[in-house]
Amino acid sequence: MRFDEIERTSPPIPREFTNFPMSVSLVDHSAPSHVFNDYLAMRTTRAGTISPDDRKAHVTQTVSTIFQFRAIDWGMENCELHVALPPVDRPTTLALYRLNATVPVDISTLSFNVRPPRVAKLGNIVLGQDNLDWHRTFSCAMDDVLVFELGCLEDEESGSCDIEWWQAHKETVPGQCFVIL
Repeated sequence: MRFDEIERTSPPIPREFTNFPMSVSLVDHSAPSHVFNDYLAMRTTRAGTISPDDRKAHVTQTVSTIFQFRAIDWGMENCELHVALPPVDRPTTLALYRLNATVPVDISTLSFNVRPPRVAKLGNIVLGQDNLDWHRTFSCAMDDVLVFELGCLEDEESGSCDIEWWQAHKETVPGQCFVIL
């Protein structure tokens, strides 16, 4: 499309926008073939079946949440992943991983057994009695598929890790996972 031939200001004017995940899915390593679905939240309209924008995120010792994004704008090569959560009753540490995916993951067949492999651990996210706004910057290109897995830290005490929230597009809290491009 020859975007690279458009004259631009120098130095460039920094711009940003919020890009919410195109899908949020759960996987369970204690039931590795189980496929979670959002059929209960779907509704039928004249235009067809619609899945809601708000999606459930859940993290336990066995369940982790897969967040899938697409970098959608040309020339915005810097992405910043944000995880914003409200305070929790008992301190918990979550682990965030980047998954190896270059094409969108089919969430209708996604299970622990077929999820893309982990490529890198991006960090530990410590939840406590204060609001959390964790973020990490990384490079991305237009149309990149960005897939992340949020789970409990592997050596977290059994039963101490059980976090659940709704990924809501209209709020920045109570729970969000989003990319700033």
